[in-house]
Amino acid sequence: MSPQSLVNKVGYGERVDFQVSPSVEFLARCTEKFDFIFLDGGHSANLVYQELPLACRLLNPGGQILLHDYFLQNRPIWKNNSVIPGPYMATERLIEEGADIRITPLGALPWPTKQDSNFTSLALCTRS
Repeated sequence: MSPQSLVNKVGYGERVDFQVSPSVEFLARCTEKFDFIFLDGGHSANLVYQELPLACRLLNPGGQILLHDYFLQNRPIWKNNSVIPGPYMATERLIEEGADIRITPLGALPWPTKQDSNFTSLALCTRS
């Protein structure tokens, strides 16, 4: 089922607006404010480095950004030892440059995730 079909099925079709465009272009031209933004597009350090500041400026006070494929210190969290380094590298660079962000990896969850574990690569990004 497509995300749009699923959202319609659970009765939130009127509340969710799907945008199809390159993330940096959308985030740069967007003027709306959000409580929650989920970044799960490209995972290169360069792209996430561009996306995150643009997304942060669109947050309402107390808003949060959920990052996908964030591997703290670029260490594997599953037994297959795979790591996607981009999101961690981008956030570290932004923090080193003085960005007002804090990253909180979600780590272990109370339900099964993948590879017979309960770990997730999701991380919350908030303003410090």
